[in-house]
Amino acid sequence: MSDRPHRLSWVAPLLVGASAAIAAAVAGVILLYAGPGFVRSLTTVLAVEGVALGGGLWSAPSPGLDLIDRLRRRWLLCLVAFLAATLFATSWSAVQDLGAGRAGQGIGLVILAALPLYACGTVLGGMSSVTERDPSGRLRGPGAAAALGAGLGFAATGMLLLRAPIIPASLLVACLVLLSLGGMTTGVVLGSRLEIQVRASRAAWGGEVRVEDRRLPKIGLAVRCLLEGEHVRRRMALNGDGVVPWDVAVARAVMPGANSPWRVLVLGGGTSSLARTILREHPSGTIEVLERTGAVVELARDHLDTDLTVGLAERVSVRVGNLEDLLADVRGPYDLVVVDTSALAPMGGISALSRAARTVLVSVLGDAGLLAWGPLVPEPGMPEVVSGWRHAILGRTHHQEEEVVILTGPGDLASFSTPLDGFIPMNGGPPAK
Repeated sequence: MSDRPHRLSWVAPLLVGASAAIAAAVAGVILLYAGPGFVRSLTTVLAVEGVALGGGLWSAPSPGLDLIDRLRRRWLLCLVAFLAATLFATSWSAVQDLGAGRAGQGIGLVILAALPLYACGTVLGGMSSVTERDPSGRLRGPGAAAALGAGLGFAATGMLLLRAPIIPASLLVACLVLLSLGGMTTGVVLGSRLEIQVRASRAAWGGEVRVEDRRLPKIGLAVRCLLEGEHVRRRMALNGDGVVPWDVAVARAVMPGANSPWRVLVLGGGTSSLARTILREHPSGTIEVLERTGAVVELARDHLDTDLTVGLAERVSVRVGNLEDLLADVRGPYDLVVVDTSALAPMGGISALSRAARTVLVSVLGDAGLLAWGPLVPEPGMPEVVSGWRHAILGRTHHQEEEVVILTGPGDLASFSTPLDGFIPMNGGPPAK
């Protein structure tokens, strides 16, 4: 998705600024024309308008899960405030004695000046909060557009009020139209905005580990991501698109019959659902998972349905610590070795593993085994192709940044028993017999 500001992001604040300026000018015209003491009245009106606008801006919402909903409520408040101002201005024009006394002047000051300016300030403050927390960077700050709109609003009010039969109430009706248009424009802009909701987070030595729900309402995309620092460890669709995780697809392709023993090793598999798949689909399969950070295992279990717990459980072993040290203790042979390169990304990629560690991954693989690296695109020349081994590169159609490298040993197993769900060949296709 492009990181350029949305082309309509300036429209709504400009219309709000214009409406605020028109309301301010209309209030000044009505109240100053009908009230005694020009300088005193002017000072009072401007002071109330300034305080009201500043109070609205000051009420910008703090970070929260319902930031967009609160902005929508502010738009509604703004429309209601201008509707009240329109009705009051109409009554003021129809009833000559309405603003003759101090009480009428005070009520007019509140309804015509304070409420509309405060409501406009709340909308602009809400838009500013949404802009500051926009991860895509596609929303512009409302300040410049609002100031430009205010200038246009003052100019338009000054020109139109000099022409009959323009009355102040008709200008406030125009403000209602402008604000309705601004609200619809905001909906269009927010519809193209990437919404991020942080569901949980843990502090870890490698950087904060957190779970985020990312939504793009415009196309109906909803994805849950587990991140370590700024690196995405795993994505899971929330709208049920049926995409099979890459490691599960590889495992299902080479899974033997129910009566055949099957051992699987996953390096960096704290976010993987492969263990759950093996427990459900292969009655005698065992899996060993090595992960760097315990927080990753915990959050993935709670939010990504991996069913992993640090320690030894039924046919599943999960160990946490330095990957190099954990690899030194593994004992083969394994029928399938899976290396999650997203777990290596915070360390610098595949090259962060020492040559000795990469040699261990090869040495613990059985003669008929398979070694799979993914899903991040590996560095050039990584991983190395062992002499006498065969390999293929398979890319997923749904995420173009993902790439899976399959290495097969020199034994008999050199082809997949079933197609890899969601993958397309990129370089020669699956290994041939």
